[in-house]
This record gives sequence, C-alpha cells and structure tokens, in this order.
Amino acid sequence: MTLTKSGKDWLATYAGRDGCFQPSGIPYKDADGFSHTGSTGRVANALLVAHLVGKDDVEIVAGKSYNDFKAANEGYDLTYDDVDWVYKNDGDPGEPQYCIIATPTPTPTPTPTPTPTPTPTPSPTPKLPPWQPVSPDECPPKELGYHCLTIESDPTGAMIFIEDKDTYRLTPETFKIREGVYKIKLSKTGYADYETSVAVYGDRKVKYTLTKLTPAPPAPPIEIEVRKGEVKGYIDVGESRIPRIITVGSVYTFRLRVENPTDGIRATYQVKLTFKGTGDVEGKEFSFSSDVSEPVDPGNGISLYVDVLMPSTALADTRATYILEATLHGWSAVVSAGV
Repeated sequence: MTLTKSGKDWLATYAGRDGCFQPSGIPYKDADGFSHTGSTGRVANALLVAHLVGKDDVEIVAGKSYNDFKAANEGYDLTYDDVDWVYKNDGDPGEPQYCIIATPTPTPTPTPTPTPTPTPTPSPTPKLPPWQPVSPDECPPKELGYHCLTIESDPTGAMIFIEDKDTYRLTPETFKIREGVYKIKLSKTGYADYETSVAVYGDRKVKYTLTKLTPAPPAPPIEIEVRKGEVKGYIDVGESRIPRIITVGSVYTFRLRVENPTDGIRATYQVKLTFKGTGDVEGKEFSFSSDVSEPVDPGNGISLYVDVLMPSTALADTRATYILEATLHGWSAVVSAGV
C-alpha cells in the first residue's frame, strides 16, 4: 500500500471532519465537475479516477486536486488497495475510523548494537483490483484468474456500475476482471436502469437492450390570478426561473413574470412566495416578497425578483420538502384628476 500517514492525514483534513474519516456527508466533485456527497472512501475513489483519466489538476475536494494529494502523500500515487483501505476505515457501522493522532515527541534511545543485515525478503506481487478498464488489445489478460468482460448496450453511452460501484465508464467498454459472479447495472437518462448478474469464468461479451421511458406529459403552465377592485394580473410561471432545489444558508433569486391583462388598468405589483413544510417539517412556513414594481400598463408585463434565503431551522435533518405557493398583490397606479 502506498498511502502514507501524511496522505491519510490529508484525507482526514480535506475529505473528513474533525480530523477523522467520515462514512457520509463529505461534499466533493468527480473528474467531470459534477457535485456529490459521500464518504471519505468515495472521495478517495474520485481522486483515483481523476488520476486514471488524466485530470490530476482538477478540483475534487475542498478546492484540492489529485496533485495536491500526491504532494502530501510523499509523491506516491494512489492505488486501488489504498482506496479499499480508506473505504474500510471511514467509520461505517462495525468498521474502524481513522483519525489524525498527534505524533508524540520521541524519547531518545541508546544506539543499538549493529546486527548483521538479513537477506532481504522479496516484495510480494501487488494485488490487482477486482476489475479495471482495459483496451481490447490487452485481452486475454496475462494475469492468472483474470478475464476480459466487454459490456455493450443498445443504445450506447450508458453508465456502468459493477457491484454498485461507479466505473466512470460508458458502454461499450472492456474490463479486465477477476473470475466470479458480478452484479452489473447500466444507467442512461431517459431509459430504465438495467440490472443483472454476469458470471465471468472466461472472456465474455454481453449486450443489453435498455427500455426507453415514456416521458411524462409536460405540466400545464401555472397561472395565479388576482382581482382587487379594478386591478387584474397573473403570474406566468411557465416563463419564470423557479429552482427545484435550494440549499439552506445560500441566497437564491426567483424570477417571476407578471402580466397585466389588456382589460386591466395601469397597476403596480408585488409577488409573495410562501414555503410550506411537509413530512418532518410540517407546520414550518417561510415567506419572502419582491419589491413593489414600477407601474405596468394593460397588455404589458414585468419580471419581479424574490431573494430567498432559507434558514437552518428549515431542515429536519439534512433535507426537507416544501410546497411553494405564490401570491400576487396589485394596486392601482391610476391617479385621479385633481389629486
């Protein structure tokens, strides 16, 4: 194993919490820049994949790249065995948890009497990972007990998971894989996930047909109409920027388009957004309003902006679901003669 103590301490610092590896909750990015949350082991795996695909300088965790890790690991590259060790020491129930321990000041000891240098023991052959992507030109593998497994799909471009671990490869792809039975999952946007098991006791090529999902019919535009005396107006949510997911502690700006019907009068508008909790946060409610708009003539519209900053009290644990209600208020902007 090439993972040094300083490399472990680096992971505990930037991919852990309070100086310890963590079984979950660590934010990181993969080599393609997509954000994820997971264990210290998953971060170590993302670092290794970034290295394998030649993206050593891409930010992975806490603004750090694989190059930063390698420098802390005394110049040694990360291996599959290292990643496996991190997975087994990140504090999952029933597993140990690695933490940084301050090195005590060594107590001077007497110089030992030199002893004859023993004959060095040959280093053991490094243990290969259960599977790894290879070029078809490398098949059949020269390693005893390994075979080539080529996975194809119709259509191509499906993400490949082996034993629930993301290979970061798309179909078609060839893997050098140890003999055994493996759980395979293929995933592609717009298609149902395909899960199966495949026995590998010789070189194999498998091909799976993915089932296309029937897209749900688009939701009709939501129009919320308000009538207050002569004032009319409605919110056209179909032309608005409405985020589906927001993060506690971060400001999100919602843009809502307000239209003044042709049979209305010159008016000013204000939009109020109310978030009503469901499930574990039922009973919680948070409201935010836009500024009052400039006067809008009949037949015209205006975009109103609402800044939303949900507090930490909006969460039950790490996430929560809220129903969003939008309310439109309007006031006459017509000035009576002589006023």
